[in-house]
Amino acid sequence: MSLTRSKQLFLICRFLWLFVLFSTNLTAKERKVIRFSGELLSWESEGENSHFVFLDATNLRERTIYCDPDTMSLSFGNKQKGNLHVEGKATQSTPTSDTWLCVGKPHVFQKYQVTSPSRTSQTKTVQGQVVEADPTTGQIVYLVRGRRFYLTISPTEAQEMAEALSQLKTVSIDGEYRYDRIKRYYVKD
Repeated sequence: MSLTRSKQLFLICRFLWLFVLFSTNLTAKERKVIRFSGELLSWESEGENSHFVFLDATNLRERTIYCDPDTMSLSFGNKQKGNLHVEGKATQSTPTSDTWLCVGKPHVFQKYQVTSPSRTSQTKTVQGQVVEADPTTGQIVYLVRGRRFYLTISPTEAQEMAEALSQLKTVSIDGEYRYDRIKRYYVKD
């Protein structure tokens, strides 16, 4: 089977095209730009080698980012070392290097930890004079500066208060009471 001249030329062109197509690198190497954030460990804002080191929050590795001295003095100028965090953008110095250069001004701030108070909304501070107590339901009525307040407590505690009130004794209530969802009344802490 012999190939005609035009088919031979076509096959040669096809092979050359495939060779050119697969021999060149199609992926263009560009410098990566990343966002970073983490705990600031140290920094050097003076001289040619101005940089900062932070603990990367995503992979828990120390990373060094280089900035020019002006940017470093603006961002880190009068900051006290300790409990500082940094975030911003950085780019590679060359497409294949592991050296990172800051893009713009990094944001340096102190991170505050917010904790909820130990008291919950189910806790009440109760202080006043008891004027009524129902031993069957556990509901008591107490006065604070002339105003009446209602509170459901344990029936046995309300029973003791009702007995003291029936003997015309002064009964006061004072303490922290936490609502027990199972018992459905306030229990003294």
